[in-house]
Amino acid sequence: MEDKITLIITRRKLTEILIGLVTLLFAGGATAAIMKYLWPQVSASGAQNEVKIASVDEVQTGSSKKFLFNGKAAVLLHMPAGFRAFGAICTHLGCVASWKPDENIIFCPCHLGKFDPNTGAVVSGPPPSPLPAIDIVVKEGAVFALKWKDPNYVQSISFYAGAV
Repeated sequence: MEDKITLIITRRKLTEILIGLVTLLFAGGATAAIMKYLWPQVSASGAQNEVKIASVDEVQTGSSKKFLFNGKAAVLLHMPAGFRAFGAICTHLGCVASWKPDENIIFCPCHLGKFDPNTGAVVSGPPPSPLPAIDIVVKEGAVFALKWKDPNYVQSISFYAGAV
């Protein structure tokens, strides 16, 4: 006597299985996104690489160039006194600030925050603290970003601004 097991999958059961798989994939993706937000990747050594921002000729005096440094928005300014670089994430609510040459300020459009282009200090508006400065060096006809001047401050801004 042979015992056979017969498995019958109805359309309803197949639909339930597919919906369960889609739900499982969605939940996994959502969980991964939440985990990435809560525990952003930070280099273990804290070492930051030298990043070429632009050639000296590329950024004229009085102009700027946006760039990414260690995954964060930043701005390079060519002032009459030389090059300056700052994180471009506003310290108020995390909007991206940009250079306004006609007013000679770094401006955040979200809540009208204004920053000094030489120091990053708050000139007016609601931002509670200055923009984080980036150490730069000019060599071989190019401008390189070296490191954040205060990496702890930058990490707190990343958390506050939602890891922008």
